[in-house]
Amino acid sequence: MHTLQEQKNAVTWLRIIYPLWAVLGMFSLLYVPSQLIVLSDPELTASNIMANEMLFRLGIAGSLITQLFSVAAVWFLYKLFYSTYRDATILMAIFAFLGIPIAMLSTADQLMVLEVLDQPDQVVSLLKQSSRGTIIATIFWGLWLLPQGYMIIRSPLFPRIIGWFMILAGAGYTISAFAYFLGIKGSLMDVLDYLTFGEVIWMLWVLIMGARWKTLDS
Repeated sequence: MHTLQEQKNAVTWLRIIYPLWAVLGMFSLLYVPSQLIVLSDPELTASNIMANEMLFRLGIAGSLITQLFSVAAVWFLYKLFYSTYRDATILMAIFAFLGIPIAMLSTADQLMVLEVLDQPDQVVSLLKQSSRGTIIATIFWGLWLLPQGYMIIRSPLFPRIIGWFMILAGAGYTISAFAYFLGIKGSLMDVLDYLTFGEVIWMLWVLIMGARWKTLDS
């Protein structure tokens, strides 16, 4: 009974964490760069950051807080699945905790940007270096979804198809990272990007539908 209550609490917290995590992640990883960064134009990028320094700093802070939300998500997923799938939850946590510090360290290059705004080429170089760090972290963002997908498939609390979507998302993240470093471009990268929406499907399911607790009584 205690374990069941812990699982219910974990789902409740995930329903709080996921939307905050998603909004903050989109703000820091998508919105801020789209407003300030033009890698093909170092002078414009440096000028944009100087004119909107607080927005740039908020993007850095948002990236760091997003990773803290990742830690919280790992904890509650661990509480949700550990009693049934011990090895898979441990593997999930290992992959997540390898990716989180890499992603956080990549923001160090963004902080250094603020010190070289008078050197536009150096600004772009640091931003590219930060981006490469994020791509390395993406390998682990994908790998930690694979044991999650397995646990969802095996769990009576969620539809099996959601677990398969998660496995596809994990493959999409991880393969796209290696494809980037191999210099692969074009339609394959687009397909891999679409696969990552499997993670969004899982988050939406938890947020809207929650878990099927009645299946544990049948």
